[in-house]
Amino acid sequence: MKRLSLAFLVVLVSVAALASASTTASAAPAIKAPFSATLQITEYLGYERAWTDEEGVWHVRGWSMKGNVSGDINGQIEIIENANMGMYPSGNLDVQLKGVITVSGEEAYRITADLTISSGGVISSSNFVLHGMGSFKGIHITGTITVIDLTHSLLTGTKLTTKP
Repeated sequence: MKRLSLAFLVVLVSVAALASASTTASAAPAIKAPFSATLQITEYLGYERAWTDEEGVWHVRGWSMKGNVSGDINGQIEIIENANMGMYPSGNLDVQLKGVITVSGEEAYRITADLTISSGGVISSSNFVLHGMGSFKGIHITGTITVIDLTHSLLTGTKLTTKP
């Protein structure tokens, strides 16, 4: 009886290993492509709180905005932004945001981004990440942000698709 149980266990482990290997082997290869989209803010909906600290840095939390995305993605965006702005003329503007991009009524991507703009209006660092959701799952987009004006930004980077 022990030999039968041991043999059954060996066969079961072997079948499980073959099944997992076959699904891994049949996975589609990842596809890389350049990405470009323009973000346009159309509504500033207010913020949860704002204050100036003892060093003169202005802080804003929960600044809600809506807008449109066009280019390699076409849809609507809703974001919540947190920002810190130092005193002019030497202060930087540091922004972190999170949000959702909706395509044809479906929540398609979660976005996170970080941006630092010097007092002269020059971007010293920027990055964004888009994670696909729902039928867009398996799409991962990363890149940099170029501010065009107060309501427009250009997102450029790489789109990695890992689904068939």
